[in-house]
Amino acid sequence: MASGRVNTQVTLVDGVPHRDGRPFFSIGVNYHPSPTGCGYWRDWDGARVDADFRRMAELGIDTVRFFVFWADFEPKEGGHDPLMTDRLRELVRTADRHGLLCLPSLLTVWMNGQRFDPPWLDGRDLWRDPEVAERQRAFVRHAATALRDAPNILAYDLGDEIIHVDPASAASYDPGEARAWWAGLATEIRDAHPGALVLQANEPSSVIGAHAFRPEHADPLDLVGLHGFPLWTPFHIESNDARKASAFVPYLVRRGTAHRPVLVDELGSYGCDEATGARYLRAAAHSAFAAGAVGTAVWCWQDFTTEAKPYALRPGERRVGLLTADGREKPALTEYRAFARRVRGELAGFRPLPAPVGVLLPEHTPRGDAGYLTPAGSDAPAAFYAHLLLQQAHLPHEFLGAGGPEPDGHTLLICPSVRRLTLADRQRLERYVRSGGTLLYTTGSVLDAAGDEELFGVRVRDFTLDTASHAELTWAGVSLPLDWEPGPVPVLDAAGADVLATFADGSPALTRHRLGRGTAYYLNAPLEAQLNAPHRLDTAPWHQLYAEIARAAAVVAPLTADDPCVETTVLGHGDERCAVVVNHAPEPVRTTLRRPAPPTGGTGTTQEVSLEPKDVRLLFWRDTPPLGPRQEDI
Repeated sequence: MASGRVNTQVTLVDGVPHRDGRPFFSIGVNYHPSPTGCGYWRDWDGARVDADFRRMAELGIDTVRFFVFWADFEPKEGGHDPLMTDRLRELVRTADRHGLLCLPSLLTVWMNGQRFDPPWLDGRDLWRDPEVAERQRAFVRHAATALRDAPNILAYDLGDEIIHVDPASAASYDPGEARAWWAGLATEIRDAHPGALVLQANEPSSVIGAHAFRPEHADPLDLVGLHGFPLWTPFHIESNDARKASAFVPYLVRRGTAHRPVLVDELGSYGCDEATGARYLRAAAHSAFAAGAVGTAVWCWQDFTTEAKPYALRPGERRVGLLTADGREKPALTEYRAFARRVRGELAGFRPLPAPVGVLLPEHTPRGDAGYLTPAGSDAPAAFYAHLLLQQAHLPHEFLGAGGPEPDGHTLLICPSVRRLTLADRQRLERYVRSGGTLLYTTGSVLDAAGDEELFGVRVRDFTLDTASHAELTWAGVSLPLDWEPGPVPVLDAAGADVLATFADGSPALTRHRLGRGTAYYLNAPLEAQLNAPHRLDTAPWHQLYAEIARAAAVVAPLTADDPCVETTVLGHGDERCAVVVNHAPEPVRTTLRRPAPPTGGTGTTQEVSLEPKDVRLLFWRDTPPLGPRQEDI
């Protein structure tokens, strides 16, 4: 990661954007003019752009993300239209005049579910055709050269969701090829505009999908752009108002931040009324900030009056603005402005603290050559539900990747619903436990991830298809029903581990194995993955298993609530602390917040709070005084 890269406006210092020498959180919107939509480069209206940007600045927006449609700027192969280039410079100058930073999304071909191909592309492979690859490099170089003297470029986006231009071909790229593609384009931009920051924006498949354009491979970039909408996930989010909904984007942020700073370059909701969208934005924006995001850009600025492509095919895209078509401010804009005031005010400089709990996800790279030996199903749900359980248990956590540094800095390590565990992964976990760590491992495959005598003190006796015999476990006074997917269920024997809970057939369900200076807990069930069904998260206190094991590992949460729907993420700024308390539920709650006694001595504190649906409260204190009077409802 580059630290302190020179830029006329924005630099990265230890992964945190700085502007004028101070930490900076970008408050942005995505922009097409309402009357022209995606056709605004050809149907240019400089006065409209000026008026829109003036109003953005008046409303507290500081960043505009816009889209440089490749077809408009290079209508003939190898020829960049000078008029379009002049308009690009004019747009950026206009933004600067109103104090706005710019996030230009280059190589825009995919937008709102439709392609805007340069006519000369003519079905050629965006990823494998060497001449097309050269045209991409020349185009981003041309755009960055045109803007190299602009003082207000936040970063360049290489191409929004560009993998969807040709998803089959993009999926054929391996991690090395993805890195090389990113590196080639980023180098062109940095050569043309020295000091410029570079990102590439993708929807959730970059975290939960199978392609290689993922944050863990994004070392050629300065940041990654991530966005997700509750309507489009594989995680059975029940509604925009559901507790899972406002926790989804923060989950993506936590996953991406393990590798690169994350800018949430599209934040918003589809398929709901204005009040629901406002509640969602309030909770999701604050939770994304607490998760470590370095900026947000709401989708989008204003409802559209145009009926041109893509709105004729997807008219629902015309009504997701912060402003109505006639300029009325929607409730979501009110919430976004309140969020902006706080991240520039009392939240300025606060960042996530080191987390005592790590979530280790084994190597993701799919192996198509394994044939029938590849475990069925998906790895994606396990990590999301692990995040939800940790959030509900109020345990500070961060994600780790396979092949990264040793997880020695974490008191507790969780490996959720593991379906594949390589020998290197096993050895890494063993080193962690022997050195004094506590491991909770839940299994998801009888062949590739179940049992291990040396590490867990258990062995696989056989498998069974009788899921009824493994349908429930009870431990520490909590009964958890299990819903197994069809397939073989591992049956264990203890081989040195203590048996803490058993299944109906008497075989071990949860074990504890002392190894070296540490402890390995083994749950013979895909606890997290089997939660991926509508409303199943609400059927049992699943998070209590995590909480009990964290307690045994002496992990002390800095702030808890007695309602699992309430997030209590504590951020730090020097010796100051700020708890971002978010009610993710669609109902009001009254809950008790508890802060333990500080290590330096004294007593803990409690405080009753009432929160409306999707409500947020900030609490501030220093390391030693009790919960202060400085607090406010948002």
